[in-house]
Amino acid sequence: MEANLNAPLDELLDTFQRDGFLVLPAALPLEQTKELRTAVEQVFLIPNEEAANFEMHDSWRPRMFEHGRIFEELIDCNGIIDLIDAILGSDSHLIAMSAMSTIAGAEVLTWHVDETVRFPRPRDVILNSAVVIPCFVVNVGYYLCDVDEDLGPTQFVPGSQRSGRSPEAADFDCDGNPLFEERGVVSATGQMGTAVLWNDQVWHRGGPHRAGKEQRRLVQQASYGRRFIAQRFYPFINYRLPETILTRANQRRKRLLGLHAQGAYG
Repeated sequence: MEANLNAPLDELLDTFQRDGFLVLPAALPLEQTKELRTAVEQVFLIPNEEAANFEMHDSWRPRMFEHGRIFEELIDCNGIIDLIDAILGSDSHLIAMSAMSTIAGAEVLTWHVDETVRFPRPRDVILNSAVVIPCFVVNVGYYLCDVDEDLGPTQFVPGSQRSGRSPEAADFDCDGNPLFEERGVVSATGQMGTAVLWNDQVWHRGGPHRAGKEQRRLVQQASYGRRFIAQRFYPFINYRLPETILTRANQRRKRLLGLHAQGAYG
């Protein structure tokens, strides 16, 4: 289910609304991807007390925009950010920017939606096909290595963002795979430089890593939300963005970092 980032915007939006995700090959140039991979590897060499208190401390690093210009430039990545604004609106902002590094044997996350189900409905209430479910959060994962079926690709159940629930026992087939309206699991495989975008309400997980222990799956993630979605920069209300990042930012990036014009609530 690959899509071309250079395809007409309406086509990309239609696919995103229908499936809840997009797989975009060659979203990043190869050289940029290689530089980004090296930068991410360097960050994982730095002891991180915050990550040490997190159950995924070996595989997760937060607030990657604090680690140099190469990450700052990813905030308003060409092409991708135009698509994000088209989905979320031109006053959206970055809510998180994390790197993930997983190896064989890492615990496989259960199928889930992120944080909470925003539009719950009973299973027996049919959603009219003409109803478009609003999207409030978009996650972007940039593959920093070739990710095949054995390396644990991000997996989705197409259309499940319209389910109005987290996956339940009745949603799984006899092989333990979730289905929604007869659509089954899709693995978002791709070469390094691929970007995967998804509505945080679509059922998803990181697939099982079955490759050799020496093969590490590296993904740089960025998450964006509508303006009223809080940014997740720990320690939250006491967090201060480094001034150098703002000094280097253009106007669009400043907005994505959270510098909004005055609004209805202040």
